[in-house]
Amino acid sequence: MRYNYTILLHSNALFMKKMFLLVFFVSNIGFTQSESQANRVKLNTQESVLFDYDQFILTNNAKAKLDAVISRIDIAQLQSVELNGNTDADGNSKYNLTLSKNRANEVLNYLVAKGIPTEKIRLRFDGENKPVAENASENGKQQNRRVEITFAFTEKEYTNTIFSQLEKESQFFTGKSNEVITVKGKEGTEITIPKNALIKANGKYALGKIDIELKEFYKKSDVIGANLHTMSNGIMLESGGMIYVKASSKGEELQLKKGSEMTIGFASKINPSGMKTFYGYPQKDKSIDWNTNAEVSTIKSKNDGELEWIEYIISYTEKGENIKDTVYGDLKKYPKRVLTEGEKKALEDAKKTIALENTFLKATKLGWINCDRFSEAENKTDLIVNIDRKYNAEIRLVFKDINSIMSTYNINDKLVIKSIPVGQKATLMAFSCVNDEVYFVAKEIVIGKNNLEELSMNKTTVEEFKIALQQFN
Repeated sequence: MRYNYTILLHSNALFMKKMFLLVFFVSNIGFTQSESQANRVKLNTQESVLFDYDQFILTNNAKAKLDAVISRIDIAQLQSVELNGNTDADGNSKYNLTLSKNRANEVLNYLVAKGIPTEKIRLRFDGENKPVAENASENGKQQNRRVEITFAFTEKEYTNTIFSQLEKESQFFTGKSNEVITVKGKEGTEITIPKNALIKANGKYALGKIDIELKEFYKKSDVIGANLHTMSNGIMLESGGMIYVKASSKGEELQLKKGSEMTIGFASKINPSGMKTFYGYPQKDKSIDWNTNAEVSTIKSKNDGELEWIEYIISYTEKGENIKDTVYGDLKKYPKRVLTEGEKKALEDAKKTIALENTFLKATKLGWINCDRFSEAENKTDLIVNIDRKYNAEIRLVFKDINSIMSTYNINDKLVIKSIPVGQKATLMAFSCVNDEVYFVAKEIVIGKNNLEELSMNKTTVEEFKIALQQFN
């Protein structure tokens, strides 16, 4: 989003530009800060600043007023400056075109000397062709001896500083590259990394001491506070826990080598049947989106109607290589009849696999990792949220009986939470930190009763907000 204002070095020019283009005279220009935390400018007063007759040198008065303007603009947000030189109608039109160019260049040189980047400045010069007053009088001619300066700004990126106040502390561990590295977090996460499985960005093996950083996210309050949700490209997930794990050697970040896997035991109290490894990908809004990089097909196998299990064939691509794997789940109780040796082995292998899958997942990447499964609800609906946009609020839908937290998408300028299960109880909440002031609202709803919910923010404190988050645990 861009907004503009224009400074005119002339007197009593009574016209306005288009919307978001405000016309200013360089003396006594005021600036305010809007509720969206972007620097904006207001027109306070109008005064005349003149170029002398047949001159392009800035007067001391003009320099002083330009200095006042430059001191108030945020150069970091400056996108472009357009200079437009003009003259009165006295003299030859070709001469006046050159004079208007010299006036524009004079202002350019002054702005550059004051720190405005040259590459951001564009020149225009119209000579006597664009008067703002009649050239029949000296007063009118003075008004036409001017340079128009248009500053265009990019709106400051809004950062919800509430997350920095809720950041969870990391846990740190050490291991050796030539040994199996085992990590157990304070909240119960167990991680096992095979020996010689970590490499540097250049592909070389990490040697010696390995540093491991771990963050655990099992409580809903921690998930919300870390700007996390349980969605994969907008599709609802049910989570069995999230972690962030990083490995480094002498300050250099490491990764798992191709073909290596680490084992993660998630400490969730939720039955993790059918859970898969989802990897987190940071988005522009600093949130994390989750993806398995996998396609799953299911084949049901039976033996004489008595021995039954589900076989999941997982196909995915990892660094350009197509990989297939097979896991088992939902094994029914085996029959009482005597099994063949082959059936016994298949049964025991399947039981072991189920036990493993119910506790542990494999991961081929470090970073953000989530133990997830897609929501199986069939009856779903969308929810639109109305809230004052000036708060730049973070909106979350926190389910009561499902370990799932969803956020909104901006669709046709509407804040929408898509494809959520009808009939579920949830809390719709919004929070923000604007100008160092914290705002929060929470509303208990039942999905499907209303497709439009209104939220009104209330001022609170960080500590009160932290206490409010605990209700979700």
